[in-house]
Amino acid sequence: MFLRVYQTYNNVQNEPINRRTNESVNIASGNIDERRGRFSRWSQKIRESDRAAYSELFRAMSSKLVRYAYGITKDEASAYDVLQDVFLKLWEMRQKLNPESSLQSLLYTMTRNASLNVNRRQGYLVHDDQVMQLSDVKNSVSSHSSDEKLDAQDLAEKIDSWIQELPERRKEAFILSRRHDFSHREISEIMGLSERTVNTHIFLALKHLRSKLDALQNDR
Repeated sequence: MFLRVYQTYNNVQNEPINRRTNESVNIASGNIDERRGRFSRWSQKIRESDRAAYSELFRAMSSKLVRYAYGITKDEASAYDVLQDVFLKLWEMRQKLNPESSLQSLLYTMTRNASLNVNRRQGYLVHDDQVMQLSDVKNSVSSHSSDEKLDAQDLAEKIDSWIQELPERRKEAFILSRRHDFSHREISEIMGLSERTVNTHIFLALKHLRSKLDALQNDR
């Protein structure tokens, strides 16, 4: 029953996590209403046991969910196990899906919980995020551009170290916002926090990055 999904899964698995680029990047196309409509249609079709829609959703979301799981588990094999478990559970619960609710948020919540369970089973709980690319924070620090060009690789490494300094929950909220394009409301649902708390986490994360960038520019 899951042959097409597993074939896609195997194809995705053959490429390193930090280099993987599949159809998930197309999710960001269109405005917010169009993206929500796309997920709502997937939800409705999967609820009706439409396997083609199920496979399409897998292809669209696999890279993002694997990266998210890897950021929590820090283990590539575990991240793929989480991905497979999440989609199997999604199919099992398909008749309970509500097209009016956010399918994307549901997938991230399931992935987060499954990843944390992996860590608990292994006897520890960590939550560091993978290295962010320079482009992931450009929008956050664009107001601090300088006439003097910073070496891209050097800056990317510094940004990564600055992000690692953030408290765990703040780091997660920031990644979900800037890398996965979730709204603050959606992040609150995924992380089980109030929207106000998410707003505070992201505000403080941006403040931290901006202060670091200011200090770097002043030193040059």
